[in-house]
Amino acid sequence: MASSSPSLRPLLLFAAVALAVSGTAGGATLGLDFHHRFSDHVRRWAEAHGGLPGGWWPEKGSVEYYATLAHHDRALRGRALADGGDPDEDLAFADGNVTFQFGSLG
Repeated sequence: MASSSPSLRPLLLFAAVALAVSGTAGGATLGLDFHHRFSDHVRRWAEAHGGLPGGWWPEKGSVEYYATLAHHDRALRGRALADGGDPDEDLAFADGNVTFQFGSLG
């Protein structure tokens, strides 16, 4: 029986390793889930790991909940603007955005 050519051996070795690895992985894929800091998933995780108790989080849908989210977003946005980025970069609304002013909200 003739042996395989030397140039074919690395290809056969690669194919054998690839088949072995795919067989042991069981078709599993790597994934990444994103969770909001006030989500139920994060709340349960924090309580289970000795973090802040669930009462620390504002009740979902409450005024405090949305105020806390807005405050956090403003803080993140402020950090991004304060890092000394391009001074010529303007902040503006995108085309089609409409701004409403509600006098009863302040």
